[in-house]
Amino acid sequence: MKIIKIGKGKERMLKTVAECIRKGGLVVLPSDTVYGLFVDATNQKAVDKLIGFKNRWQGKAISVAVANKEMAKKYVVWSKTAEKVVENLLPGPFTIVCQGKHRLAKGVEAANGTLGIRIPDNQLINEIVKTINRPITATSANLSGRAPHYSVDSLLSSLSQKKKTMIDLIIDGGKLPINLPSTVVDATESEIRVLRRGELMAGGTETLISDSERETGKIAIFLLKKAIKKYKAKNKPITFVLTGDLGGGKTVFAKAVGKELGVKGIITSPTFTIMNEYEMRNDLVKGKFIHFDLYRIKSEVELEEIAFWKQFDKENVVCIEWPENMGEEALKKLKKATSLIRVQFEYVGQTKRKISYQF
Repeated sequence: MKIIKIGKGKERMLKTVAECIRKGGLVVLPSDTVYGLFVDATNQKAVDKLIGFKNRWQGKAISVAVANKEMAKKYVVWSKTAEKVVENLLPGPFTIVCQGKHRLAKGVEAANGTLGIRIPDNQLINEIVKTINRPITATSANLSGRAPHYSVDSLLSSLSQKKKTMIDLIIDGGKLPINLPSTVVDATESEIRVLRRGELMAGGTETLISDSERETGKIAIFLLKKAIKKYKAKNKPITFVLTGDLGGGKTVFAKAVGKELGVKGIITSPTFTIMNEYEMRNDLVKGKFIHFDLYRIKSEVELEEIAFWKQFDKENVVCIEWPENMGEEALKKLKKATSLIRVQFEYVGQTKRKISYQF
């Protein structure tokens, strides 16, 4: 068993991991959720080794990581539901269950012939999949029935010497954030069905469910990352328009976006100032973070009075609460001038909120 700490020499590390997996090795890698076990999903000996390591019974599915939907289509039956899920939820902490095409090693698909597909929000794993040009398993690095691991030390302390010798390579990414494993959604029918709740809870192909301010913040970060990947090259400001129930989480969402963008200090609600402007420090986008609360705005003339349209520099990220007060014509103008994401908040329980979005 060889252990490599993530640091300099990433290209060499990538080559080492890819070569080990190609040769049928069992590799432990940090993922976007927990530490995972990765083997070539087309290699029967490698898959058998993985199943033996986890003490897993045959017939229980093993999810696989793919590079993109084009690769996924080679191994699963592609439906309109799967297309919508991939478009709106991936890459991210979701596993999409589809009907398999039986082209992988025995033991990867479930007993009913379905297969879980992941496109992780993890550069290393995605590069490995692209390098070897075939799916790799994406299951948590723990024995069946045991808790997942967020550090290499935790994993190794749980293993017998025999289990340790079964691992060929470990990439140590340090202590990972304590996140739940991926949310598993069934996309074999016309409507998705959640089979296992993870870090983010799907309520539909364009809907996420929040039970707390913490979960609303995680949803905000998830949508921000998707927006940056989708729109950064368009050279337009990224704008979130936040609508819905009073107290539904709009301000929590905006604050989480600002924190993720590296805003230092306290982000305050602009309820009385209408607009707050912050410097950002991050490697994702430059410019400023602008937070509007238009609750007190009554006409488009008032937008001009606060120099509203001057805040949309192409490098800025903007969150607008109560955008409905702008009026329809102003909203149309905003849609043309920016990369616009609509986010709606709706109470569906005392603490539960449905957060719907449209890119």
